[in-house]
Parts: sequence; structure tokens; C-alpha cells
Amino acid sequence: MRRGSLALLFALSACGLPTGDLIVLDADAPELSAASCEDGVFESSPWSGAPWLAYGPRDTLQIEHCLGRTPRAIQPWISFEESGAEAVLASGDLARIVAVDETTITVKNETSAMFFARIVAE
Repeated sequence: MRRGSLALLFALSACGLPTGDLIVLDADAPELSAASCEDGVFESSPWSGAPWLAYGPRDTLQIEHCLGRTPRAIQPWISFEESGAEAVLASGDLARIVAVDETTITVKNETSAMFFARIVAE
């Protein structure tokens, strides 16, 4: 490793990047009170009218869904607003899909930015 690379590595490790939390949301969690499971589609919250899930820097969301089977598709939506205003479909480090099974969906924010998330699975 070159001296400049070593100095950069030390500087990055010393700046205290957030490590994030594991946030486990069971079906009866207050944050999922507006979740729905209709026509084979799970939604952690509707497009509007209910707050989206807090999705902090480096946080991992583990969300219990009600499909009763492993979803075939996951759509993580993010917004800078709790209301979900001006949302975008997330990909890459914004929403890494860590695990999916018949009861839970686990998504990780690998960035240093604060978002609000809406997770859709079918």
C-alpha cells in the first residue's frame, strides 16, 4: 500500500462514519400500522397519508411482511420527506436488499444520508 493510500484510509477511519442500527419491525410495530397486504402485494405504507419508515445512515431495516411466502420482487422507495414526497425507486447503496424470506425483508442503507422508506413486495 502506498503512503498516500494509507493516510487516506486512516483519515476515513478516524472521521467516525456512522455504523447504523438494525431496526426490526414486527407486523404489530407502530411504524407498520398503515402497512397493507392486498392482492398479493405488501406495502409498508401507502403512497400518502401515513408516514414512511425512518431510514437513517447505514441503518438496516428488517420488516415483517404478511405475504406468507417469499416475495418474488422487492421495490424499495425512498424520499427525503417523511410524507414520501418526491420519492424515487432506490437501487445500489441506497437500498441493498440483504435478505428476503417468507416472513421478512431486510434492506440496508449503505450511505451517510437520512431517508424515509416505503417497501413494496409482491
